[in-house]
Amino acid sequence: MGDSFVSADIDKIASFERQSEEAIAEYDLIREKFEKTNTTLLGKWKGGGADAYKLETDHILENVGSIKDILEEINNSVVKDIKENYLALDEALGEFNRDPQASE
Repeated sequence: MGDSFVSADIDKIASFERQSEEAIAEYDLIREKFEKTNTTLLGKWKGGGADAYKLETDHILENVGSIKDILEEINNSVVKDIKENYLALDEALGEFNRDPQASE
């Protein structure tokens, strides 16, 4: 086998986790601004049109849900499992790289 060195790299997984945190923060800011704009608008707009608008925006917000919940579910299930498997693989490869003849 010579000078071969086998490794597992989880940089992409760590990057996804960081980007998830950034996306959550950005989404929360957008949602906060949207809700503030709606509150201001509906504070001045009265009548049937305003009621219909409020029902529609409430429905949209309810269906959109929270990106935070979605990304946390992905990170706490799929990404966590992948990361744990990569770390186990990294440990096994570390043992192999310390003594490649032991596996033969």
